[in-house]
Amino acid sequence: MNLYVFEDQRFSDFFPISSTRAVFDIRFGQSTFLERIIKIFPEHSVSLIVRDEFKELVSELHANIAVNPDNIEEGLWISSSVIWTRESVELLSDKDTAFMKNDKLVAANLSSSDAARWISNGGPLKSELESVKFKNIEVYQCNYLWDIIKFINQSINDDASELKPVDRLDYPHTNLINPDKIFINSAKVMPGALINAEKGPVIIDNNAVIYGQTYIEGPAFIGTDTVIKPLTKIVGSVIGKKCKIGGEVESSVIQGYSNKVHDGHLGDSFLGEWVNLGAGTSNSNLKNNYSSVKISLNENLIDTNSLHIGCFIGDHVKTAIGTLINTGTIIGAASMISTYGFPPVNLPPFSWYFNRKKERMDFDKFVSTAQKSKSRRNKNFTTAEKRLYKKISDY
Repeated sequence: MNLYVFEDQRFSDFFPISSTRAVFDIRFGQSTFLERIIKIFPEHSVSLIVRDEFKELVSELHANIAVNPDNIEEGLWISSSVIWTRESVELLSDKDTAFMKNDKLVAANLSSSDAARWISNGGPLKSELESVKFKNIEVYQCNYLWDIIKFINQSINDDASELKPVDRLDYPHTNLINPDKIFINSAKVMPGALINAEKGPVIIDNNAVIYGQTYIEGPAFIGTDTVIKPLTKIVGSVIGKKCKIGGEVESSVIQGYSNKVHDGHLGDSFLGEWVNLGAGTSNSNLKNNYSSVKISLNENLIDTNSLHIGCFIGDHVKTAIGTLINTGTIIGAASMISTYGFPPVNLPPFSWYFNRKKERMDFDKFVSTAQKSKSRRNKNFTTAEKRLYKKISDY
């Protein structure tokens, strides 16, 4: 069967992380949404439907997958941000049917003619699906970044279900609590580390390095080649590949390739890639009046209905030492913060916020820094990336 994984008209609800990547490339536990979907559909031919301005970059990231193909065939269309399972996929067998959850399209089983007609009208990014049956189904879906944070427990439990627990004999000088829920894959865990899986699984991926006097409490995931520095406390968090982490991290997701090496608190937050938080950078994740946090997103004020909400930081953001970030702050990609007090709770991309004054980040200087940052991890700042960031800068 042909499988079409699509972004829909609400991709901007995942800003700032989705301003520089497709929604299906956002991290959800050990994997991205797309990686989880492909695992469920191993024998299907996968195509990706994305914003036009993302086609070049997504094609570069997924060289073996068709992106916005011209030839649309009969197949199954599924939303990027639904937490698909093998059980929920069984709900999608009805032909010529659109599947809904809370008035939002989450999947469709379409003939080639219906699918082609939909794409010609703008597809899932611009138009509603017509001329098919509609059916409500029960699935879990993420509508905002803070939903992904709330699902950390489920995502890590799903990821751990197919793994083999650690052998205590391999780590005789490491304190392992509830080792049946601890999964370590060729990582270096130094003596004196304490890994506690009483509240959920802990997964430590290939070549990660966990220094001594570190505390990791599940549910938690530590990605490939990530380094956890001494005296770090990580609780209920997901940290992607090739990060350097220190201080306190709680109930947070880090997409990957980011640095929070020094002391400071990061809680109930979502960080993109190539972020560098200066020493002592800390965020608030609870209002002093214990009211639910409201977030300004896409010119709307959204009630998260949650007491604990931190910050959401886009790719290539840098903060100076001692930076303080308020509850519910959104910082757009390619921004730099160096100020006393709190910066604004909503900073657009390419913000240069210095001593409580906002200016525009110079694009050429940003490119130079991004190239240096990526080269430190043997990555290139590609032409496709440069073109995308130029569009963001000019917007």
